[in-house]
Amino acid sequence: MSADDSQLRNDRAFEEIGALKHQVEGLKRDVEGLKTESRSWIRTWGVYLGILASVFAVPRAAKEAFDSFYQHPKFSVLTPVPLTLFYDAPHQKVTFSFPVLASNYGNRGGVIVAATAHFEPPPMDATDPQFKFTDDTKHTVDIPFPVPVGVSKSVVGSVAFTGSGLMNPGRHRLDVTLIGDDRKPLPMMPMQFCFEITEDLLAVISQESQRLLNTPCEQGQ
Repeated sequence: MSADDSQLRNDRAFEEIGALKHQVEGLKRDVEGLKTESRSWIRTWGVYLGILASVFAVPRAAKEAFDSFYQHPKFSVLTPVPLTLFYDAPHQKVTFSFPVLASNYGNRGGVIVAATAHFEPPPMDATDPQFKFTDDTKHTVDIPFPVPVGVSKSVVGSVAFTGSGLMNPGRHRLDVTLIGDDRKPLPMMPMQFCFEITEDLLAVISQESQRLLNTPCEQGQ
């Protein structure tokens, strides 16, 4: 289906919704007239029921019209999640690992097609080649990977940065963004991790991985 066809059907669906809303407004005016012109409770309540049916028909008709031609995934990604750090000091390489629990509540299967990350300070960016995803059995999950309708996809993602000054003591931030098959970031993106590197923590993560359970980012940070 072309973009023009999708836009045309969108316009028609919203026109139908607008017409239904006008019908509801007309029925409301009829009720007001009945209140003053007639004491017949049967007739009055008949109109009330008609209004209620129309009110419920608007969202139902809108959803049916929308879903009939717009098949799409609807992603949800669990946040916040823990962040695990490991620092390979001889190679000046830091690896961040994090769980990804993605669900799809749409009416079509979706695909996570790409991932990006931004780290600072010092400012550095990462793309697909610097990412790795594994499943619960430690097997590699290649990107892009699907997220079927009604199914939760659980993987562990990791991204690596190499360079000097990455683990200097102080406040650091990591933003991770997963991209859907519409080439747009998934909802709840980016996944944000803010943490403090101290001399003690640096000594630990240079020897073994360390999980940080609480990595909130303050507004404006």
